[in-house]
Amino acid sequence: MPVTSTAAAVAASDGRSVSLVGEVLRDIARGGIAGLLTGIVVAGLGGRIVMRLAALIVPTSAGRFTENGNQIGDITFSGTFGLILVGGLFFGLFGATVWVVVSPWIPGAGLRRAIFTMPIAVALTGMVLIQGTNPDFRILAHDGRVVAVLLALVALAGLSIALLDGWLDDRLPHAGAASRAPIALYLILALAGGLLILPIVILGYFDADARLGLALVGVGLATLAGWLLRGRGRVRPPSLLIAGRAALLAAVVFGVLELAPEVAAALGTT
Repeated sequence: MPVTSTAAAVAASDGRSVSLVGEVLRDIARGGIAGLLTGIVVAGLGGRIVMRLAALIVPTSAGRFTENGNQIGDITFSGTFGLILVGGLFFGLFGATVWVVVSPWIPGAGLRRAIFTMPIAVALTGMVLIQGTNPDFRILAHDGRVVAVLLALVALAGLSIALLDGWLDDRLPHAGAASRAPIALYLILALAGGLLILPIVILGYFDADARLGLALVGVGLATLAGWLLRGRGRVRPPSLLIAGRAALLAAVVFGVLELAPEVAAALGTT
């Protein structure tokens, strides 16, 4: 083979490898962006609307302050901005990390996949919002309607992140070898999430329930194996699909077991 042909073949091979790895990084970054935007819009603005609804559901709570200093039923620019900045960013980063790990194992596509995501979001992240020891539930008279609205907000976040992820998939530039700029950006976003946010999320789950933490680690290992295979241009085997979904199912079961007593305490039944 002539030297020029050999060089071209090597360049093509390198370009394909870069593109394959870049596509994995694109998926990670896309999920992170979808989660962050969902946190700001749904958890941030939605949280403010939920507080207004809580005041309507439990009129005696109107004007009282929550544990984090927000006034129930009082919608102000500074309060809304603070809720978006603190609550929205926190829940966005948390949800983005969980989404990147579990999303490869959620079946379906489009709206059907988004609907599947709703109960998964409640099971895996509901305990972040529903904490039975929070004194706010006493202020809200342990009203079941308020708890239902909060769980609905988590489900809406799950629906939104799945739909937004699909929307971004059609619009974000792919990691072609012709341009390395998108790959560099995707790499920065992936490293930021993996190094800064992921350890905090993992520790949080282990602190809540070791079984839930282990199950999510199992999901994460399956996801990592899938990324490595994709980066090498290999197809994900059926055994890995079964393992990933089994680990996700276990995480959902343990998540429900962790959430149930928190909901009971929020309702004042324990």
